[in-house]
Amino acid sequence: MVAIPHCLKSMDNLPPTLDSLQRRVTELTAAYHSRGWTTEATDLETAIETAGKRILADTPDPATITLEELSGCVRKWLCANSWIVAEDLGILVLQTCESLKGERDPMTMTAMNNLVAAHLQRGQLDQAAALSLRVTNLRQNLLGETHPQTLASMTNLASTYRRQGRWEEAQKLDAHTVKLKTTAHGPWHSSTLTSISNLANSYAQVGRYEEAASIIRQLIDDAEKHGIPQTNPSLLNWKLTLASTYRDQGQFGPAEKLERDVVAISLNESGTHNSFTLTCMANLASTYREQGRWVEAERLEKEVVANSEKILGETHPQTLKSIGNLASTYRSQGRLEEATKLGKKVTAVMTEVLGERHADTLVAMADLAVTYQMNHQPHDAEVLAARSLHLMKETIGENHPHTLSAMANLGYIYQSQSKWDIAGGMAETVHARREQTIGKDHPDTLAALEDLRRVAWVEAADQNAQSTLN
Repeated sequence: MVAIPHCLKSMDNLPPTLDSLQRRVTELTAAYHSRGWTTEATDLETAIETAGKRILADTPDPATITLEELSGCVRKWLCANSWIVAEDLGILVLQTCESLKGERDPMTMTAMNNLVAAHLQRGQLDQAAALSLRVTNLRQNLLGETHPQTLASMTNLASTYRRQGRWEEAQKLDAHTVKLKTTAHGPWHSSTLTSISNLANSYAQVGRYEEAASIIRQLIDDAEKHGIPQTNPSLLNWKLTLASTYRDQGQFGPAEKLERDVVAISLNESGTHNSFTLTCMANLASTYREQGRWVEAERLEKEVVANSEKILGETHPQTLKSIGNLASTYRSQGRLEEATKLGKKVTAVMTEVLGERHADTLVAMADLAVTYQMNHQPHDAEVLAARSLHLMKETIGENHPHTLSAMANLGYIYQSQSKWDIAGGMAETVHARREQTIGKDHPDTLAALEDLRRVAWVEAADQNAQSTLN
């Protein structure tokens, strides 16, 4: 499936009705057939046919029946990773629900939640955050803070903030949600545990590694005291999270041990043809890569790529990320032609499947720009790095860690071209924004400070040289 502009036409400034809903669904069906999206087109035809049969059976509310069937399509497509069509139909369903039922109707709020999920997967983070905040406020006012649906919306909103790089807001909302869920459901309810784990992730993202690790260690210890099996999915996920926290701190030994244990358990339970197993293997490969153990990282990444392509498909985002990881390993080994080939493939397919403005696509573009630079393709590197940075600023924001990394990379390119004024300005911006968002002691902030000092030293040396000549 290719990423294209939405198939939906304007509403001609008129509020949607049941007739306009049915007409627009017919337009979508025809558009999907014309593009060869037979499965999605057939799903829509079946939904409308089923709704018609239910309406003929003397159902008093044809609009509700039709919206229920179409909402089922949205949920089905979200589960099938068909995010473009889920977003298309999700917009139409929400518009119609708002027009016919109002924003306070439960069906309307469910439609909002579904569209938030589609926006997130399409990389439309600003839209997702705005809609997620709206449905959260509605549910708080109508249902109360401790209602399960309200808590679910708060959890989703915090997740959206994390995706945007709004770590402080995510951390505060996660902490509040943990308190509410602990009171409402108890500390060992699955939803409470999910929020506790999310809180640990938020702490890690702002460089509060010890607090993050402490939370996860407590979860693991409590689980083991309660006799939770070592094969429990939540326990395995917590161990992976703790390992990632260790890796971020440079504690590669403890990270590797945990990841090896989780990989062994997952392999024994589910084999290599399992999405979670592949994630575990990819994490272990990342730890190898951080240690410069390129051969071990490459071996594991090749296995992850091969199995991801088999069980998830060649265009699945997880598959594409695994290919990107392998390209990074090749680049670190100096195998730049191989890295370039894989990087171009990942960028092209992500652009087609997810769209150019999706966060994963933009990260792939930025990584490819680094490869171009190392492969002595400065023009290609500069153009692609500037393009990815521009789009990141527009989509995920100027202060997002990905955006700041992309800015730092573009700054390196300008340094290599002796464009010190531009590079210096970028280095100052990266350092200031990292200090503001993740703290002055975060490793990324310290790296930015070193870069700033290096640029300043070169600029000072150039000025001294000019003074001597004059």
